[in-house]
Amino acid sequence: MANRMDGLYNALITHSLRGRQRLRGNLIDYRAADELFTYNGIANKIISAPAEDAISSGFTVMQGDTECEDNDNIASALEDLDFDRQFSTALSWDRLYGGAVILVLANDGGTLEEPLDEKRLKSVERLEVYTPEDVSFTDDYLYDNPLDANFGKPQFYTLTGYYGNSFAVHESRLLLFHGGTISNYYRRGRNGWGATVLEQIQSDLANYGEGLRLSLAALSRLSQGVMKLNGMNELMMNEDGEKQLQQRLHLIDLYRHLENTIALGVDDEYDLKNLSLTGIKDVLELFQNALSASTGIPSTVLFGRSPAGMSATGESDMENYYNMVRRIQKRTLRPNVMRLVYLLSLASDYKINLPKEWRIEFNPLWNASDMERAEVEKLKADTMAQKANATKVYLDMGVLDATEVRKTLLASGDYEMDTSLDSALLRPPVNDDE
Repeated sequence: MANRMDGLYNALITHSLRGRQRLRGNLIDYRAADELFTYNGIANKIISAPAEDAISSGFTVMQGDTECEDNDNIASALEDLDFDRQFSTALSWDRLYGGAVILVLANDGGTLEEPLDEKRLKSVERLEVYTPEDVSFTDDYLYDNPLDANFGKPQFYTLTGYYGNSFAVHESRLLLFHGGTISNYYRRGRNGWGATVLEQIQSDLANYGEGLRLSLAALSRLSQGVMKLNGMNELMMNEDGEKQLQQRLHLIDLYRHLENTIALGVDDEYDLKNLSLTGIKDVLELFQNALSASTGIPSTVLFGRSPAGMSATGESDMENYYNMVRRIQKRTLRPNVMRLVYLLSLASDYKINLPKEWRIEFNPLWNASDMERAEVEKLKADTMAQKANATKVYLDMGVLDATEVRKTLLASGDYEMDTSLDSALLRPPVNDDE
């Protein structure tokens, strides 16, 4: 017997396998990524939340363990360049598209095709962010000196502007974001760009979206009508049978809603089944947990809800999330930020003096509340009290004397003491007669 896909399947089931999302490989093209980022709130947060958090905490230019004297001047110059928004956008595109480029429009007297002249640099006028779709290069102009740090990399990139105009730019005027870790085989197939976040989580994201869709379908069928229509099989064998059946069902449903009345034939039957939603919430939470696990973003950030489970505080989840953000700062953000700060220090208009050895230190992602700070101070005070009690016991037992205790306390740095008289007490008296 031949398989049939007749009207019976479509007439009674409003959603089917034909309407389900299906995964088509791991590669997500730019248009699909655009749609998810624009129209899917969860996908948007997965991309943008870590990028914004990596930037929002800010950073400090350090000389050893102290803050650089010109740190405020650097912060002011970066603010004029709209640093937070431009770098947050670049990090978002890096996660969404597998890479990004920031064009540094520098006033050095040269053209975009010429290497940036650091000795003639006056200022950095602005920063512009480009997606991988708008950036390309050819193998005709690669660094071919094996001793060069840029050996094998492109000397020039072609950028396409918002209005479709294309122009060549020397690599020294660009800040490159290379996307996620990926093998060289696949990177070559993507014109040098890396992995995207959505490729790695698309299965969990699709499952969560499908779970929400089916949950809404279940809500619409809390009370499901079941009809036994006399002669339905014969009706469906007619050419217009499906259409006639749909009209009949629509008419019955319409009158049930308008007048709470159902008109049936003599041999027809109608029954109302109440469906249970038990378990749907648990299944959705499983999908949420899977999505949080694959993205590294806790439910408190991704879905705006408190963690579930016995004695759950979410502290470990947030710690793991902050560790992920710190990795983004260290591996992706730091090299480009240091390059930009270095260029600002060379620009004559800013009067920024960087020491020979300097580094950037990202500020903490989390700041303790007043209550938390008070608890830390109380814990320190209790610890100090325990040490003092133990020291008193040793003094009473004669194990230590006051001089040894004083030296120990001074060496620990836990106490501030006036030592101005110590050296005088240790010196022998001076004989004025000699």
